[in-house]
Amino acid sequence: MSSPLATAAESILSIKAELDFRTAAREFPDAAFRRFGQVSATRLPVLPDAAPYNKARGLSLDDRCRLDDITAFYAETGQRPRLEVWAGDDCAELQACLSGNGLAPAAVAVTLHARPCRTAPGLPPGVRVAEVDRDDQNYLDVLSRGYSMESASAEARRVFGIEHSTPGLRRYLATVDGEPAAAAALFSHGNLSLFVGAATLPAFRRRGCQSALIHRRLADASETSDLTVATATVGSASSGNLERHGFAVTHLRTLWF
Repeated sequence: MSSPLATAAESILSIKAELDFRTAAREFPDAAFRRFGQVSATRLPVLPDAAPYNKARGLSLDDRCRLDDITAFYAETGQRPRLEVWAGDDCAELQACLSGNGLAPAAVAVTLHARPCRTAPGLPPGVRVAEVDRDDQNYLDVLSRGYSMESASAEARRVFGIEHSTPGLRRYLATVDGEPAAAAALFSHGNLSLFVGAATLPAFRRRGCQSALIHRRLADASETSDLTVATATVGSASSGNLERHGFAVTHLRTLWF
């Protein structure tokens, strides 16, 4: 069984997904967010290969009876289900159930957490961080170029914009010697907060921009939150950077597909 900490950390991810999919459902046919017991499922057929938008989060033995309903939810739009199992819920019995339904482990991601703190270290030379409003053109431009999204489809760019327009989202832009260099966001709900996206333009990497953005967001999160959550690919530079700046691993998440 997943720990209370892991359950709390994952709840902020589901809350944000539900808010984003309310908007996505008005713009894209068959986009949907649905709960199956403790499982939260998202579906975005316009981007069928984008696993973050097309998966059911938090399957456990308690909800395996809902597997047929989850499968049917994705079959409505011609998709196979992707099912995310959290480390605390993983067991041989659940693995056998998933394997018996033709699924196999495909990828592993990590959820991390930190206790937000108002105290932040000094900024690196030449680096400044400012909170910007949702209409700031530099924010989305830097973020999308940092993610190398220049060749992404119009649909992918629109969904990206929806993710960064969520009510409750705070947006930050880092500059180096006055030039826009990096961007990141913070989503808060109740006493939880979530790091949303973070990217630096290639020319400004290794200048301390992401460290500055991490500490600024943790300081701002401390105004309302007692737990801040982030996600990353296992072994990635992002995961390592978060851990170096106070985050600890909450648990691993295995995607079955």
